[in-house]
Amino acid sequence: MTTPIAQHRSYSDAEPFTVGYNSTILKSFVETIEGWRDAQILDAGPICQENIMFFARRMRRHYVCDMFLRLQREQIKKPGDRDAFRHLDFAPRSFDGIQLWDLIDHLDDDQVRQLLKQCFAMLRSTGLMMLMAFEEKPAAGRIRTLVIGQDYRLDLRLQPHLTLPWHCRHNRALTSLLADFNIVKLFRYRNGLRELLFKKPGLIRD
Repeated sequence: MTTPIAQHRSYSDAEPFTVGYNSTILKSFVETIEGWRDAQILDAGPICQENIMFFARRMRRHYVCDMFLRLQREQIKKPGDRDAFRHLDFAPRSFDGIQLWDLIDHLDDDQVRQLLKQCFAMLRSTGLMMLMAFEEKPAAGRIRTLVIGQDYRLDLRLQPHLTLPWHCRHNRALTSLLADFNIVKLFRYRNGLRELLFKKPGLIRD
């Protein structure tokens, strides 16, 4: 049963970031998982050398599947032929953590449900899933990669080759799509960016 968000959420009164900010949720995500034996994580964000090196230093195995680029490529196909999620062909219970970044901001509700169904299957019990979401489409509407630096700092890097749709959601709409997971923490910045940490239900890591 999903724990009500009101019992767990914590909001930041930090000023809106312009260039970068220190991520509270990323710190919790990483420091929890890196304490587990033989931990494996999946990064569904754009290929980024800094992020690959960051996770590789902390996890036994780190897999990258650039879902942003795959979504971009699927757009040229006929609607009935599109299936970007076929690339997430990992075995059930493969990962202790999944990093989605702001991927769901570029998916409609049906696509989000399909993605989360696959994430639920790929996660081990008690595994963590981190995602980010904007309350409103950024003014420029351009896609940017979140790049990890020192002390869990995240900076933005423009991805001019990506032109994806935006599907921003308020908190209730967002968390209703994630009802199969237990929410651990939500952190909100004044610019409307939210960081969310979820856990797959379970008593022990399987």
